[in-house]
This record gives sequence, structure tokens and C-alpha cells, in this order.
Amino acid sequence: MGQTEDMKELIRREIQSIPNLAERVAYKDIMEGVFLALYEKNEEMYRNLETRVMDDLAYNINQYQIRTGIVEKRYLDLSHHLMTQVCREDVETVQCRIGELRKEIQETGKARLSTVFLQGDVLEIAQMIKAGRTYPGILRTEKGYNVSVRLEPGVRYLGKIERLYHLFMKNGVPWQTVNAPYLFKMMELMVLDIPEEAGDQEQVSGIGVDFGEHSHMVHYDMVPVWNVWHMELESIGFPIACGDHENYEHVISIRDYGVEHAYLVEEKAGIQSIRQNGDRLLITGKVANARKWDICMIRHGEDYRIDRYTYPVMENLRKDGFAERFQKKNGQKVKTKGELERFIRGFGMEPYVGYKDCRLEDGDGTEPETYSMNFFMNDEIRSRKGRRRLVLLFEAGQTESWLQRDIASFLVSEVQELYPEYQCEGKIV
Repeated sequence: MGQTEDMKELIRREIQSIPNLAERVAYKDIMEGVFLALYEKNEEMYRNLETRVMDDLAYNINQYQIRTGIVEKRYLDLSHHLMTQVCREDVETVQCRIGELRKEIQETGKARLSTVFLQGDVLEIAQMIKAGRTYPGILRTEKGYNVSVRLEPGVRYLGKIERLYHLFMKNGVPWQTVNAPYLFKMMELMVLDIPEEAGDQEQVSGIGVDFGEHSHMVHYDMVPVWNVWHMELESIGFPIACGDHENYEHVISIRDYGVEHAYLVEEKAGIQSIRQNGDRLLITGKVANARKWDICMIRHGEDYRIDRYTYPVMENLRKDGFAERFQKKNGQKVKTKGELERFIRGFGMEPYVGYKDCRLEDGDGTEPETYSMNFFMNDEIRSRKGRRRLVLLFEAGQTESWLQRDIASFLVSEVQELYPEYQCEGKIV
């Protein structure tokens, strides 16, 4: 029997104990019309408060799912309902003159002209970049000029992932590794010299480079995309002062953008908490005035049948079941090989790589086949020196062989968060 029924039963017994009929009727009217109604209203308010607290505490492990892909520029749909470009400058038409490139080379020793995508295995690309090789190219204006070109990692794309990580931290959202292999294969095409006979006012129209035996790997005009959108939204109404007389609650309407999406707020000045309540974002902090807010929206939805992606779209999606939610809620550690296997298989990456086993090794060992997709997360407490190596063994799948070590790197990066006491690596056997 619930507390309300207990209270009703107590009132009924009290009514029966009153011998005078008129007094009994008066007491019943008072209890029915005032006390019991007040009690039920108070209980309803407590239930609403409990629901609000539980909603704030509830964490859907896939609510902040990130999708990444890459498309040819001519197929990029700027009106797409789900995906947008990682770097806005990739869709902007940039024109430059010889003089601008020459000045940049004089100041830094190189000048970025364009970006290319390398469709190749991790080890092959790493060896290619490590060699620091220069390639002959033709810089096209109305004429053609011989130049030297070098490839360098596209750090501006990787910087977007790092910025997203810090945004998660500001909003108090647990971080999950972004499965973004294409961003690690974007390379900047750097021009190292320009002939003196090239005039400063000549307009650059393009460049052609002979990459030799690597030519089959190099693709121009490729645009990385993901489901992370940037918006600027304004508070509605006036800020509501909190009980501590220091913080204020701001309300932002997201009705026009969709309550099914996840939202992060980018703000540096004293934000205490951010939560979503229906079609509103509630921001609590020391900002006293209504203002515009930088909002990061992680869009959810299904692809249309007419959508076209040059290569597979990658996700950091995990199966959302009882075991996963219980583990997240209670901070349960993965202690057995069976639990580790279940954790890895939860990402559903078997078409690319299948998990086989793991082993502990001492010493530095050979050069690892995988890399950290969480390269920006530094363990400032534990020293890497002397840590044992936890080597995860995978078997190659049947899909996209050139992406398999990247997918293994994503899985290893997730496992690394489970076992910070080890140096985690992956190997395809």
C-alpha cells in the first residue's frame, strides 16, 4: 500500500472514531477538501522533482553518438539533414596569388595550397610521411611553374576532435572516442619553393603533383563530414536568479531544431550546469544578462535513400543494453577476458576487424601497428615508462582492408580508457 493510501486509511479510522455525526461530517469535509488535496499536490510535486533529477542523471551511452565520413566535393550536399563539413573552409572558394604564396614561404619555409586524402593503410601512410619526401609538381597559373611539394598531416582536422573533447568536458558529458579514420588520412599539400620568374600578381588556378608509386593513394577535392553542427542561439525571457544569489538560470528554446538531438554549450565564463528539459536547454551559471550562446548540436536521424557517401560512414555507436547501462552507472571495471571481448564486440566492427585475444608483454617491443585516436588526452599521473603492454589481437575482416588498422586503432583507444595502467596496442594477425 502506498503512502497516499496509508494516509487515506488513517483519515478513515479517525473519522470513525468521532461519535458526533455533525462533527464527523465537518471533519470529513475539511480533510477531503483541504488536507488531503494539499497532501496529494505535495506528493505530485515530489514525484515531478524526482523525475527531473532522474532525467538529469540518466545517461544514454549513444545520445552523443558521432558519425564521420568523407565525400567527393562535387557530391557534397550543403542542405543535408544530418551531415555537415568538418572544416568550413573546405567548401569555400579560395583564390590566391603567387605573391601571397611567396611571402608565406619566406616567413615559414612552406605554404599550404590544398588538401588531399590518402587512401591507404596506416603503416604505409606513416612510412610515407616519416620519409619526409618531396615531390615534383607544376603550379598552374596562365603558365606552369616547376615547384617542390611535401605532404604534412592535416592537423586542423584533428584539432576539431580535440576541441570537441574539451567541449564534452565543459558540459560534464563522458567522452567516447570518435571513430574518425578519414581525418587521420587528410594531408596538407605544402609548396616549398616558387621560381623567381613567376610574377607576384599571377593568379594560382591549381597544381599537379607527381607522387610516383603513391599516386594511386592520393585523392583531391575530398571533404570530411560529420554530424556535429555549430549554431548561435539566443536566450528567451530573462535570466532567473538562483537561490544562492550568485548564479542565474538561462533558457534556450530548441523546439525549431529538434529535441531528439544532443546539445552542448560552448561557454568559458562560469557555467555550473547544462541540461535539457523537453524542448528547452537550461543553463546555470554566473552570467547575469541574457545573451547569445554558441551551441554545438549533435544531430541524429536516418540517412535518406538518395544519400551518397564515397566511403563507409563510421560511428562510435555501442549496443545500448542493460549490461552497458549498469556498467556505466556503477563504474564497473572490465576484469575478465570475456568482459573485454563483449566490450569490443559491442561496437559491431567485425566486418573490418574481428577480436581474437589479448596478451601482456614486457618491454617496448616493435613499432605498434595502431595509433591513439585520443592523442590529445595525456596521462599526467602515470608514467609511460615501465608500463606493461596490453596487446589486442585482431583478425582481418572482409571489408575495406585499407581501413582495418584504423578501426583497430579506434577499438584500442577505447580499451585504453579501461586500462590506463597498461600501454594498449593492437595487432592484426
